[in-house]
Amino acid sequence: MAAMPAHLNHSRFPSFMTACRGAGATALAAAVLVGCTSVSLDEPPRRPPPPMPYPQQVPPPQSMPPQAMPTPVPSPAPPVVREPQLAAFSTRLDGRNEVPPVYSMGTGTLDAVLDRESGLFRFRLTFSNLSGPVTAAHFHGPADVGGNAPPVVTLNGPYNVPYEGRLTLTPAQRADLLAGRWYVNIHTERNPAGELRGQIIERR
Repeated sequence: MAAMPAHLNHSRFPSFMTACRGAGATALAAAVLVGCTSVSLDEPPRRPPPPMPYPQQVPPPQSMPPQAMPTPVPSPAPPVVREPQLAAFSTRLDGRNEVPPVYSMGTGTLDAVLDRESGLFRFRLTFSNLSGPVTAAHFHGPADVGGNAPPVVTLNGPYNVPYEGRLTLTPAQRADLLAGRWYVNIHTERNPAGELRGQIIERR
């Protein structure tokens, strides 16, 4: 160590040196204390804690769809008990069924029931869009489809819609009707031989 110059004599600066030594000791002690608080000489160094996981977003609870209540199944309707002595008939009336055919915008229907035992014949006749008012209406027979026959029963006016009636048939008439050899014919002034016709057929 180099010798201190003579003009820097320790004796001339006793308080300064003491103060420097005191300040240096104080700073060193503070640095040591700071290091002691972060590092332990007796324990191994601690690992930093793992990073906190990011909170996962939980989807909101979904409402359950309403459950449909089972629809009660209605009981099947009991079968219709058909009386064996009754025969049901139906037909559609059209100008093309006339012999010879005629052109007509008219249409009609006939629904009927025959009691085989008593001969009671009940019917319901409808028609519309004819060329004019009805002048006459008849049941004709016996005749097959495509043939003509004289009137068997005359239907008297007035010819309202629907036209309903009942009559009693003879055994021979019942046989022809059940054989499908009757037809209904509606007459008008424009078509005096018949504008609408339909063969009466039993529904089985």
